[in-house]
Amino acid sequence: MEKRVVLVLGGLVLGAACALAAGRVRAQGIAPSAPALRWEQDCEQAHGVEEARAVAKARGESGWELVALDAGVMCFKRPAPAPPKPADPWPGY
Repeated sequence: MEKRVVLVLGGLVLGAACALAAGRVRAQGIAPSAPALRWEQDCEQAHGVEEARAVAKARGESGWELVALDAGVMCFKRPAPAPPKPADPWPGY
């Protein structure tokens, strides 16, 4: 029992000594986050394995990702295109 206590206390002392030797650790500020990514979603009914395979292949080639499958309904998602930038209200001349 005493051996365990000595080992635990020794570890605490060693950890404290390392922390003091290394100096203080400073937290870095949080970087501003990127704009939230928007998604398109679509679901499609497949009647059988061959049809499901064909739908998944076609959707995959178009950039869609299968995210759910339940009772033959396949749901896909892909990043939505960026919304158009608003036109400049003043032509600048």
